[in-house]
Amino acid sequence: MQRTLISLALTLLLFTPAVAQDEATTLLDRMTQTVRNLNYEGDFVYQTGEVLNAMHIVHSVREGFEKEHLSTLTGPKREIIRDDYTITRLTPDKERPSVSERRRSHLPTLASFDPERLASLYRIEVIGDERVAGRPVTLVAVMPKDAFRYGHRLYLDKETALPLRRVVVDRKGATISQMMFTTIEISEMDTQPQEVSETPVEAVEYDGEWSFDGIPAGFIIELYSHTEPAGQARDHFVFSDGITRLSLYIENGSGGQDNRQTSVGGVGILSTKVDGHKLTVVGEAPLDTLKIFLRSARRNSAGK
Repeated sequence: MQRTLISLALTLLLFTPAVAQDEATTLLDRMTQTVRNLNYEGDFVYQTGEVLNAMHIVHSVREGFEKEHLSTLTGPKREIIRDDYTITRLTPDKERPSVSERRRSHLPTLASFDPERLASLYRIEVIGDERVAGRPVTLVAVMPKDAFRYGHRLYLDKETALPLRRVVVDRKGATISQMMFTTIEISEMDTQPQEVSETPVEAVEYDGEWSFDGIPAGFIIELYSHTEPAGQARDHFVFSDGITRLSLYIENGSGGQDNRQTSVGGVGILSTKVDGHKLTVVGEAPLDTLKIFLRSARRNSAGK
């Protein structure tokens, strides 16, 4: 009898973590669908470092087309209107709005989570139940297995799996940044929701003059663009491991400081020079990780 109880206990110990991770992964899968397809309106606060801002959001989906309207509730008045194709920015000090093309599949949103890809880099588990904005939520922790990235605590609405709070933490558990709804109204999902692809995000094909060797495991180039604002050539790379995103900008010229290191809240900004080019990396990741990305950049001989 005693041996049977011990065997049962060992079985439960081995089985429970797998069940917990499966449950967490299922919740994240639901989140990637609902974050784009739900109609909702509410107020949320966003804290990074010691800076706290409040915003109002209206998100709607009609006949498969998504639209989002953000407006500031603190500080200077600003508005951002986003649809499937463009992002429009409105500020009182400018007569004309700023309109830019939206790269839809590469926006750093919670809709681009890839739980299966994250499993090799993060420990994903359900922690328990809490309340946010007066609604019951399930807390899911996505914690890194190495020191190259921050952890994420996601508070998902029990009814819809919409993230009502998101906290980014370092390895000691200290808060780097957080977003939390204070009020929210959720209506029914659109009858013709957007189809969120279940195909894993793949690295873009890039065979240019720069290479990046030795970057942390799991990061791939999800987006690359080349622009020439005011005649100044600029390459923009977006690296992602499925949840953490870093932007690396490469510009011609030798102006400015040789090396720069700063941070705005939890977002680090580092720059250096390589072969007459200024490289700047920006992202919500440990400074040591940003340094690795700068050190990894090499200009191929064909581009010299």
